[in-house]
Parts: sequence; structure tokens; C-alpha cells
Amino acid sequence: MKKILFALAAAVLAAAMPLPVYAEEPPAAEQPAEQPPAETRPEDMFTYTLNVAGKAQITDFVPSETYTGELVIPAQLDGHDVGYIENAAFMNAKGITSITIPATVTDIGSSVFFGCESLEKFQVEAGNPYFTVVDDGVLLGDNQQFLIAYPAAKAGESYTIPATIDEIAPGCFGFAQNLKQITIPQKVQYIDKWAFAYSKLETVNISSMQIDDYAFAYCENLHEVILNSGLESIYDAAFSVCPALTEIHLPDTLTYVGQSAFSGAGLTSITVPASVNEIDYCAFGYDRDLKAVGGFVIYGESGSEAEYYATAVDLDNDYENHFTFIATDTTEAPETEPQSEAGNSSGEPETMIVTETNEAGEIVTEMMTIPQAQDTTEAGMTGKIGAELKDNKFLQILLATVGGIAVVLALTLIVLVLRKPKKSTQQDDDES
Repeated sequence: MKKILFALAAAVLAAAMPLPVYAEEPPAAEQPAEQPPAETRPEDMFTYTLNVAGKAQITDFVPSETYTGELVIPAQLDGHDVGYIENAAFMNAKGITSITIPATVTDIGSSVFFGCESLEKFQVEAGNPYFTVVDDGVLLGDNQQFLIAYPAAKAGESYTIPATIDEIAPGCFGFAQNLKQITIPQKVQYIDKWAFAYSKLETVNISSMQIDDYAFAYCENLHEVILNSGLESIYDAAFSVCPALTEIHLPDTLTYVGQSAFSGAGLTSITVPASVNEIDYCAFGYDRDLKAVGGFVIYGESGSEAEYYATAVDLDNDYENHFTFIATDTTEAPETEPQSEAGNSSGEPETMIVTETNEAGEIVTEMMTIPQAQDTTEAGMTGKIGAELKDNKFLQILLATVGGIAVVLALTLIVLVLRKPKKSTQQDDDES
């Protein structure tokens, strides 16, 4: 019994005593090994939809704001062939330097690469029959007839569009950083929306039939634009906010000028040909904030659309023009052969067009005959007398009678002189 009690007491004391402190800490628990970062899946970089044929249509490039470097567009997304890239899918992806188009893509939308300011070149995978790359990175389509995109950061200050091209795609030269001069072949009939917008372009020669909305908008270095005969339409804001553009010649084939077509340009005057039959509001004479340019002058023919625009009022769009209009058909005489002071070479009275506004505010145009100045020179007076004598029978008879009498008197005087007796020498002495 004592042994049992002693054992219990020893156990209680052992429990009450503090545990020994060790100088070394126990070994740390094992950490899990680091896992490699998960590979970015193409499906995480692109949003897409499926068309009726079951092909993927890329609608957006997700990391467009942060992505830098080269980009290869995948040929498949979740097992679906990528067949189409929709409008503006890569817009403003500023860090991409190169883009490769897969062989599966058969169509590309509008302004897909607009704003890709660092893009230097395009590439197309082998086996793609729809797209071609020429001139070190320029993307073409439709058997090289359609210019899809010019890399915004491509080197070189000038570029000649290939002769096979007949249409320039929307936004294709947008934000071009180095391009200053462009040559557009006559085959190109349409320049689409935003085609050269925000580029560093300085000079351009255009033979196209149509320039679409915002085609050259915000080209702040553009100072020389040659518009050739054949151009018919300049659409809305086509040359808006081009402050270096201080003069431009509109061809006589032009029929339409769209809203704000030249607003914000550096123009202080413009000559509008009579062929133009429609000018939308704020087409010219307004700054980039659509405020009227002080002292703006419009030249054109009397009664033309240009004269109407100079004072046009548009209540629907809340604007009213008060521009100076100068009629070119009354202030500048046409080139003709030199004429004498007596009139024109045909002898017909000259006329001129006079345009004025009546009390009712209507524009009235009249033809006025200009009186011919009298020729007071000797030759002129002789010619005039001769013409009058030729046409006046009474005067002819009178002059003939007077002339006859004068002849008779002259003969009589001669006879009297001859019959006078001669004086003797003595008579001469006496008289002296």
C-alpha cells in the first residue's frame, strides 16, 4: 500500500515540475514545392462567338491595354476554327508590335487594327488563300485589290499604294507614325471612313471619286491636298481638324460637300465650283469647336449653292451663316481678245450680270447692257461720217450739187483771170 501511495506522489510531482527548455528549435514543417505558373490559354485572351458554320468569330482581344510584343492569333478556340475577326477587335492595342494571321481566317472586319500605334508588320501563315502581305508588312485582301491595314509604326516616310488596289479599307492608315507622303493610284475610287485619320501625313494627291467620313480627320500636319477631276463627294468631317491645311482647290466635278467636311481646317476662304449642288451645315468656315471663323470668304457663281450657303439658316441644327460671298462671274472679266474703246470685236453691245437683293429679301439677277464708248479719234470720226454718208441718199445729192456749183465757180474765176488785159511798161512805172 505504501508503495502505491509513493508512486502516485512521484507522478504528481513530476507533472508539477516545468519542462526543460531546449536551445535548438524543432525542425520546421516541410513547405510544398513551388508550382510553375499556369500557361495562358488562348481562350483567356480572346472573346468569340460561333457563326452558323460553327467557326469562331473573334470579337475582342482581352489584354489589349497591357499586352506588348508579338501576337499570333490562334487557329482554334475551344476546338473551333477561327474564321473571322470582327470590327475593331484589336482597336487601341497599343503594345502589339507584330500580328500573325492564321490560315483559317477568311474574313476581317473594319478598323480591326485601328490605333495599334506600335504595330510594325503583319504576317500571314502559309496556306491562307484570302490574305497577302506585301511591302514588308502591309496587309492586303481580295486578290490584292483591297488594302486592309498599313502597320502604324512601319518605317518609311512615303508609300505608294500598289496599282492593283481599288479600295482602301476603313482605318487602314490610321495613326501612321512615320508616313508623310502617300501616292494613291487612279484605280482607287473609294477612300473609306477614318482611312488616314490621326496620321502624320503631310501631302496627298487624290484621284478618287469618293472620300468618306473622317477619312483625313485629325491629320494635323496635312498641308497639301490635291483633289483631281473626277471627285464627286466629300463626306462628313473628311478633312476636319487639319489646321495646317490653309488652301485647297475643289474640282469642277464635285457635287456634294458633307457636314463639317473642313471644320477645324486652316482655311480662311474657299472657291466653290458651280457643280456643287449640296453643302451641309458647318461644311467650311468653322473651327474645330464649330464656331464661325471671322472674316471667312466664299467665292462662287451668282445664284449657286455657294451663295446660298454663305447666308444659310438651319433651324434644325441651330446654326446661321454670315459669311462674305463674292461672285466670281461679276468681279472677274473672262479672258477675251483685246478690244478697242468703241466696243467688242463683234460690234455688239456688251452685257454683264448684276445680282442684288430686293425688298422681299429675294435674290434678283439681271442682264445689263453696257453703253459703248464713242470713238473720237480722227480715224473713228472719218469712219463714222463715211458710214453715215453711205446710208443717207439726200446728203449724197446735196453734197453732189454743192460740189458741182463749186466746180463751175472755180472755172469762171480761171477764165476771168486769163482774159484780163496786160499792162504796158509805162503804166507799170506810173503805178509804181
